[in-house]
Amino acid sequence: MLFIKRLLKILILILLLAGLSVTLFNFYLWIQSAEPITSRSGEETRSNVQWLSTEKPLIFSFSSTRTHSIRVLSNAIFSEPQDLDKPINYAIEYAFLNEKKQVISSHIYHHASKLTPTDNEQQIKQIIENRHALLVSSGQSFYLSPEQLKNVTSVSLKLISEDSQVMGVVVRVHAKTHNDNDDQYSAWLKLPLERRERSSAYHSIGGNALSTTEINNAVTYSWLKLAPQGIPGIDFKADILYETLPYNVVTYDFSQQQLNLNDYYTDAALCASIELKQPDSLIFSLDKSAEINLTWYDLSQFTAPHTVLYHANTAQPLSFITEPLDIGLVTICSTEPLLSNWSFSSLQPLTTAQDGYYQISNLLTARFTFEGSSDINIDLRSSSRGHATVIVYDQNNQPIDTFTISYNDELSEFDRVILDSTQREKIPKANSFYLRLNERAAALAITTEQPTLVRVKSRNSQFNYQRTVCHTHCIEDPNFHDIAAWYEQQADNHYDFTEQDRYVNIRVFQEPPEILIKDSFYQSRELFKQLPISNVALVNSPTKYFTPVTEPSPFNFAPLQNKQLLQATANAPSTDPASVVYQLSNKTAREVNLTNTDFEQLANIEKNAQHIYQNWQGQRPWLKQRLYKLTANTPLKLAYPTQRPYSVVLKAYSHHAGQSIILDIAQRAKYQRGLTHDYSIANKRYGLQPSRLSDAFLIHPKDSQLFAYPTITQQLNADVRALNSLTITSNKTVWITVLEEYANEEVKIRWWNDDAR
Repeated sequence: MLFIKRLLKILILILLLAGLSVTLFNFYLWIQSAEPITSRSGEETRSNVQWLSTEKPLIFSFSSTRTHSIRVLSNAIFSEPQDLDKPINYAIEYAFLNEKKQVISSHIYHHASKLTPTDNEQQIKQIIENRHALLVSSGQSFYLSPEQLKNVTSVSLKLISEDSQVMGVVVRVHAKTHNDNDDQYSAWLKLPLERRERSSAYHSIGGNALSTTEINNAVTYSWLKLAPQGIPGIDFKADILYETLPYNVVTYDFSQQQLNLNDYYTDAALCASIELKQPDSLIFSLDKSAEINLTWYDLSQFTAPHTVLYHANTAQPLSFITEPLDIGLVTICSTEPLLSNWSFSSLQPLTTAQDGYYQISNLLTARFTFEGSSDINIDLRSSSRGHATVIVYDQNNQPIDTFTISYNDELSEFDRVILDSTQREKIPKANSFYLRLNERAAALAITTEQPTLVRVKSRNSQFNYQRTVCHTHCIEDPNFHDIAAWYEQQADNHYDFTEQDRYVNIRVFQEPPEILIKDSFYQSRELFKQLPISNVALVNSPTKYFTPVTEPSPFNFAPLQNKQLLQATANAPSTDPASVVYQLSNKTAREVNLTNTDFEQLANIEKNAQHIYQNWQGQRPWLKQRLYKLTANTPLKLAYPTQRPYSVVLKAYSHHAGQSIILDIAQRAKYQRGLTHDYSIANKRYGLQPSRLSDAFLIHPKDSQLFAYPTITQQLNADVRALNSLTITSNKTVWITVLEEYANEEVKIRWWNDDAR
């Protein structure tokens, strides 16, 4: 008996050791097979994926009554390293099967994949096969809608390899199924916390963007992963995909000829543009040998547009580099369809701007929630003329205002929408409207009878609009950051638009500035009572290249070439007042009248002066102007009790070279109620950097040195019913002059223009 007990103990111990050994061995195999090659993030998940075959399809079955839609997620696996921007093609052939596994219809969905970066800021995707990391493409997806799934119980998938560099394609298939709606909140709370966080991130792209509608949707629907059905002879080889959430898939069907998404498309009716914020050259390549037209525009319109010259770049075929270009806008046009790819000379790629629009109709209305007293900008684009209705609601959801706006269908020559096929399509220009909400307003809805694209932006009327202004070269100031005027708003029913594929991204390009010749006059404002310290300066400010040439006045001057003063004075008119402004040095400048100056004095001026200016012959771009000293942080208030100018122009000058200044302009006015085509920003802040295009100096014997800044124009738009005042403040002590634009020229003589100091 004792022997039997010992034997049983030994057998039990052996069994325990054997079981423990098997468990440890399996755990070791699991660790070896699942251990990632690179570091992983805490928000990462693992997914089992199936490899598609080019010969025998994988079949996925689902419940036809509970399934709302089907989503097919795929990743291409590359056989060798690829360029991040190089697209690789593959296609998935999918067929709908009925209950008898008979084919109802067959279709092909084309994809273009790019290698996924592995840095921490991008998604980390990696497939482990035989404990080796494989090169994985960005995720691709396509959806099968409820209309397509009628009478369908299974979907078969088969790979069509279109590129030899594709080692294979892995897929996951999810069915969007209905949950029990009777107790959706309880059902949601009963789910494990990890499942809730994953679902929230999946549906809302992060917890910060989660809305009530999206939470309800996450409860109402679940994404059920489908497994392939067993078919003899099929190798169900599966693997593990490591990924971060949310899973950001790219949904493009390249069933037509694929166009590179990063390329600029141009044809006879569609151009593109590039804004240069610093002097640079542009490098570009073409998809075929064709003529391309490049034009440079000065956004300040001081220089006339000119054709951009370029030459071939020998590094690669159909590659070119432009001549050095100043700050401005370059338009890209061609007479035939053409794709071009662009970068700066540093090879830094160019990014394009995209605006998001909601496609509203009589079946789907866009609704937006705002803070009271917000200002609203509404952009409408439509392929046909029509009108839209804007309804403003209070906090109790009661309508308090209704407006009707009409819009046109003029096509844009620059903006375009990129279709799922990557083809570019022309779109209408944006019709802009502005609305100032009162304190009771809490929301607005926009309705229309026909399909119309709408984009809504908002701002607080008292917020500062802040921007850096420079002419030829902007220097980045770490203490001054540009602040946009408007901020795009997401619709309350944003999810409905995305579910119905009614949220459209439009690629927008800046258009060249329009030529606007004004039939108005500028006159300087007297500021003696507010700014007692003043002086006369000679100012050379550039004018618009298209400005008509006018007859110079006696207050206009031109530099004398080679200082030939004696020879020039011999031809000076005796009837008109003739005078000379001369600089002995950068800090000394004087003015003399020829009638009070003899030959010896003129000869001495010609010999010793650095620069001499005369006012009796030729084109004379230098103008005598009175400047007023504005002390730092001292507000200058300009009142307008009766007259209202078209615009107010502010010119600033400083004694210090390279000094940046900050100007604040506060506008106090009464504004029109309702929808308007114009909008005036009440508070603006400008960071002005010294200008190389303008020059000036004081006509002062001891302190004449000045440095000019870009001109600031405060446009008084049609939405201003009455202008009360403008308040100007500078953070540095500067010299300023204020010009006001009126319809008629003022008759009053400005005595200081003829004041010799």
